[in-house]
Amino acid sequence: MSGVVAGQRRRGLASLTPWLFMAPALAVLGVFFFGSFVEVIRYSLTTYSAFGPPEFVGLDNYARLLHDDRFWTCLGNSFIYLLVTPVLVLISLLCATIIDAGVRGKNALRLLFFLPVVTPTIVAAVAWRILLHEENGLINAALASLPGLEPINWLTERPFSLISSMLVTLWKGFGFYMMIFLAALLAVPRELKEAMALDGGGRWLTFRHIVLPAIWPVMTLVVIISSISALKAFDELFVTIGGAPIEHKTIVPLVYQTAFEESAFGAASAVGVLAFVVILAFSMVNLWVTSRAGGGRA
Repeated sequence: MSGVVAGQRRRGLASLTPWLFMAPALAVLGVFFFGSFVEVIRYSLTTYSAFGPPEFVGLDNYARLLHDDRFWTCLGNSFIYLLVTPVLVLISLLCATIIDAGVRGKNALRLLFFLPVVTPTIVAAVAWRILLHEENGLINAALASLPGLEPINWLTERPFSLISSMLVTLWKGFGFYMMIFLAALLAVPRELKEAMALDGGGRWLTFRHIVLPAIWPVMTLVVIISSISALKAFDELFVTIGGAPIEHKTIVPLVYQTAFEESAFGAASAVGVLAFVVILAFSMVNLWVTSRAGGGRA
């Protein structure tokens, strides 16, 4: 009987072991994420600045936001910014496919493609800002040298100001997603590819019927992560087109401007909560659509 009790105790302790390992991370998340999120929701129901205590106003901040043209413009810009996601996925998958094909110098290519990922976002944004400068930028100089083309106001004119930041996001991110795709491609069984080749299938048929279904879960992950990153982009916009009006930017810079330039922390919290709701809803729809597409493909 004592042996049975001892065995049950050991199994109970074994079931607690994973939770003990996760306890420090869960404590950090509880304090700095969940606790902070509850505070943001609380502040979103108040008028609050750095010069006085918060005053409860209920849903007034949300009501004002729904009638604020800046909010809807920035939200629309956020969804326009999502156009970077399919381009990012295609380029990263193409680069991963090239490396997986075993081309000469693939290790050097892998290093070259991954180099932007380890470059700080601020440094990358400053470099692109110099390249896109309206007066003496390299890109405008190249455009001016071509017949029939004129320099473009990349940093101050819509929609080019948004495109400028999207270029930074694209350049910074494709190497990271390339490595994820490369890991997925390396996990595809070679036997299936060889069997398709023996059946007379070319590279496109092999990719469509063997490789793509095998990496579809990874494709879903990349689409969701890159979409979330695009919706909450800030550094690229803040540095690349920092001097442009807020109507040229997305929802997260609006949170920054409302809080730190207008000292309306309650309203900024409301913008943040609405942005969270939009990103969460979009991510769930995105997951549902990609999962159904993957199921139909399988």
